[in-house]
Amino acid sequence: MARLSEQELRRLIQGGETSTVELKAAAPRPVEMAERMCGMANAQGGMIIIGVEDAKHTIVGVPDDRVAMTIDTILRAARQNVKPVLALDPPEPELYEVGGKRLVVAAVPLSRGPVYQSGGVFWVRRGTHTVPLEAAELLELLGDKGLVDWEHQPVGGATMEDLDMGKVEAYLKQRSTRERQPGRFEHVEQVLVGMGCAVVRDGGEMVPTNAGMLFFGYNPQFFIIQGEVVCVLFRETVGASRYADRKIVTGTLQDLIDGAEAFLNRYIAVGARIEGWKRIDIPEYSLEVLREAVINAVVHRDYSKRGESIRIFYYPDRVEIHSPGLLLPGITVEQMERGEVQSKLRNPVLAGLLRDIPGYMERIGSGIRFMLDETKRLGLPAPQFREAGEFIVTFHKAPALMPPPAKPPERATLWEDYEAAQPEVPVQNFPDERESRLIKAMDYVHEHGVITNKAYRALTGASDRTAHRDLELLVERGRLKSIGQRAARRYVLA
Repeated sequence: MARLSEQELRRLIQGGETSTVELKAAAPRPVEMAERMCGMANAQGGMIIIGVEDAKHTIVGVPDDRVAMTIDTILRAARQNVKPVLALDPPEPELYEVGGKRLVVAAVPLSRGPVYQSGGVFWVRRGTHTVPLEAAELLELLGDKGLVDWEHQPVGGATMEDLDMGKVEAYLKQRSTRERQPGRFEHVEQVLVGMGCAVVRDGGEMVPTNAGMLFFGYNPQFFIIQGEVVCVLFRETVGASRYADRKIVTGTLQDLIDGAEAFLNRYIAVGARIEGWKRIDIPEYSLEVLREAVINAVVHRDYSKRGESIRIFYYPDRVEIHSPGLLLPGITVEQMERGEVQSKLRNPVLAGLLRDIPGYMERIGSGIRFMLDETKRLGLPAPQFREAGEFIVTFHKAPALMPPPAKPPERATLWEDYEAAQPEVPVQNFPDERESRLIKAMDYVHEHGVITNKAYRALTGASDRTAHRDLELLVERGRLKSIGQRAARRYVLA
């Protein structure tokens, strides 16, 4: 992390404590310091500034004879009290002088790997408070970091009869044509265990794993409700109104990919331009690129997030593919934009199974590079990647096919011509005050990933009760979903 300028440091201090800034007049005990560090590392990262009074943001400074002890307290907390050892960035606290006062600043990086704990408790920063992670939150965080082995877990309540052995045998048959020892697939159930699609319990009972159910199940979504793809078509660019078409794709992994592709193919238009005597087709989007993005979502998403499905939103000007879970540690959005992503699999069993079926995973490890190269070849905008509580890929329509901006009606010169000069536009196309607020809210969620009642009020000037009604209306329309109880409720894209 680059060293802060004095002006930047003053601005942080004047802003007071936030989810990423902690102010302390003096260094607390190493145990308390470790808790604060864990909380920041397990959330968004942040900075601990020693020598500032929190209440009035007054710079009191760290006395010269206590600077060494303050630095020692921070390092002892990071190296001895935090488990595993937490590496600061830069590795040691930095000294600053502001207004003749000396400050000690420790920068805590966001953890891209382990989940940190102190005193046997996993801590997380929530606003300006550091609190223990609940069990469900801990599991979700472990899933985000790829530390949960969801694929090999047995499916609760399922038996081997819930797997379609016809699909299993067909898969093994086509795979055996490439194997040197085709006879080794004679004991199907043992093969399923070896592939990670079944597991033997302590009592000797064999049951399907999550991976086996999602790949070979008769009805995978009966057991894995989050294993579906929701496709939605909107007629306006924000998605504040009700959808024009919606399809929930279910079935096995292959069914999810093929069903999503069929939905997209239904609405992709092909325009054209004439060059000389030739007609040059201009597709809105590359279906092959969109299919690749769907495959990536289905294979790499975090399936441990119950109740969260892959969502595909088709807007008039773009297609968005929302995949539950964040990028695995070591992979960044910037790397993806450059096409420099190394192959890291969150779900290696599913990827391996799908790779054996022609037409799905030929580009394993190079799918992002293919999307970038193919959109460039076709003259289409490059895909955009971002994280907003989940991973989102956005494909913008071909610029040549974007609708022209609406022109205002020509001004009538005579009063009797006034009525004829007005465009025949249905009244409902002019959003009322509430619809204007809802559009602002959806724009905000698309940019920030989440909105709260407080943020909605600041954005629109609505009262607390009105904000609650408006946000719940977006939930009712299926545009947002709420997380948490009334006082701490957050709204994210549904």
